[in-house]
This record gives sequence, structure tokens and C-alpha cells, in this order.
Amino acid sequence: MRECPIEDGNGAELILAYGAGTLDPQTEAAFQQHMRSCESCRELAAAQREVWSALDHWTPVPVSSDFDEKLFRRIAQEEQSTWWQRLWSANWSWRPALPVAAACAVLAAVVLLKAPESAPQPVTPVQPKVQIEQVERALDDMELLKSLGVEVPAEQVKSTERI
Repeated sequence: MRECPIEDGNGAELILAYGAGTLDPQTEAAFQQHMRSCESCRELAAAQREVWSALDHWTPVPVSSDFDEKLFRRIAQEEQSTWWQRLWSANWSWRPALPVAAACAVLAAVVLLKAPESAPQPVTPVQPKVQIEQVERALDDMELLKSLGVEVPAEQVKSTERI
């Protein structure tokens, strides 16, 4: 082997097969040659051999003769119970959090259902109500002053233009 199988991406399959003893002799010899120079592959292969050795010495616990009967009875009981009974009887680690979750739900409902306060409307300045007759008289007065040669101050002209 020229490249390390761990870096190549095929390391897991190769090391598992080596530990299980399912490699063909040529690949096994090449991998053993590689392990002489690669410490990480050597460590992983040794760990895999320990796992396989432990599995070889492991004896499973015998199953009781009425295991199937007990299993099917329990499945039938679970199917007959309602969803909330199954949820409540389950051994959830978050069961103490249920009151907190309920309080949060109530708080969220209150916040969402509370009527929003109306924002204050911006105050618009009240302009005095101007009568059309007043505007006409002011314009007539300005024309009269112009005809007499009297200049009308610019402030008065602008104030009448705004109206």
C-alpha cells in the first residue's frame, strides 16, 4: 500500500475487514506491510482486534421461554391505551418541564391576545380658517398699493401666497 487508507477514505472498511479476518491474503499482506510504517493504522487495527476478541468471548444472556408471549401482551396493551396515556406513562426526562412549558404557553397567549395600545397620533398644527373674502380683499389691497407705486413687503406677499 502506497497511501494510508485512513487518509484515502477507505480505512474504516479495510480495518474492519482486517479485524474480522475477511481480507484476501494479498490485501492483508499489503496492509500488514503498511502498518509497519503507520502508527495510526496499527493502533486502530489493534483496537479492532480487541473488539473482535471481546465479541468472541461474549456469551449472550439466554432469553426466557415466554419472552414472545410477554412481548406481544405488552404490545397489545400499548396499542389499547390512548395517546395521552402512552405519553404520560413514558419515562420522559423532561416531565418536570411540563409545568414550565404550560406557563410559557399561557404567557405567549396573553401577549398575543392583548390588544395593542394605539400609538399617539402626531399633532398637526391647526391653521386658522381663512375666509375667501379675506383673501380677495388682501389681493385687492395689494393691487391697489402696486398701482399707487407703493411696494408691498415680500413677507406679506409670501403670506398671501401660502393661503
